[in-house]
Amino acid sequence: MRPRNRLTLVLACVLVLLPGLLFPEDVRADMRFVLTPFAGIENGGEAFGGNLRLFFLPNLAVEADAGIGESICQNCRLSETTFTANLVYEIHPVTRLSFFLLTGSGVGLADLSSPESARATLGVWDIGLGSSLRLIRHVALTIENRWFLPISGAIPGVSGGAPGIDRLTLGISTSF
Repeated sequence: MRPRNRLTLVLACVLVLLPGLLFPEDVRADMRFVLTPFAGIENGGEAFGGNLRLFFLPNLAVEADAGIGESICQNCRLSETTFTANLVYEIHPVTRLSFFLLTGSGVGLADLSSPESARATLGVWDIGLGSSLRLIRHVALTIENRWFLPISGAIPGVSGGAPGIDRLTLGISTSF
């Protein structure tokens, strides 16, 4: 391919993608709320929960997230429940696809049931990234990965305080 043809191809791709980046309003014109129930894997165990986002700008939302998961660890059973509030930034490179970054904080409830029984309430900070593919007007398939890091508290009897949580989920988002 000649250099001039490559430049023309690159410019054509930019012109096709640019409206989705600059004018995402057409994607969320009538969709302020997004509800996403999810299921997935947390530190090797199962996890489920959901989140609700409120878009106050076309690309910016506040989110309430709740999740329950069980971590697989050596000779133990550790269950975690998290409740967080987040700020979500979303971009739309094309009409049906969006990518997002999020960060926030909240509370984590940890329950260690073996070899010893222990419970703790932890302050957590979470950070995540993900993507949504809109299937039809108000329904999308969402995949995301969140990391929860303890910022206060510890589980009694556990060396090193409290473990971090890695939660990979797949959800169905409904917007209204």
